[in-house]
Amino acid sequence: MNCPKHEEASAYVDGMLPSSEREQFAAHMRTCPICLARVDDLRALRRDLRELPSAALGVDLAARLGPRLQRPVSRRPLRSFWIAWGGPGLAAALSLTVGAWLGGMLAGGSISLAPQAGMIRVFDPVPPGGLCAVAELCGPPKGLK
Repeated sequence: MNCPKHEEASAYVDGMLPSSEREQFAAHMRTCPICLARVDDLRALRRDLRELPSAALGVDLAARLGPRLQRPVSRRPLRSFWIAWGGPGLAAALSLTVGAWLGGMLAGGSISLAPQAGMIRVFDPVPPGGLCAVAELCGPPKGLK
């Protein structure tokens, strides 16, 4: 059997292992001096930590914070929903409405935004005044002959 991890040895010392694993670990410890030494070190550490003195603050926090904790907290009056969120909500609804309207117009609404010849030339693969690498790219577009 391989040696258990340090966490398992610590759980064994703390009594946190289930009974079946605890028995397996105890059987392993009888044959493994490394694990036995590790468990002895953990027990010594646990004993030394318990013997440490408790830290004293030097200040009585309960006396200093007691009056503050017992004082009622003043609350400001709650604003109504419409006062708090009316302006931002109206702005959000208006921007969504305008966005939907403009999207409808661009997708084929009542205003015709048919591209004109000058607008199409902006999206050519060769910019105006540029040198043409391939003859097919430099000719006029098919719809403008």
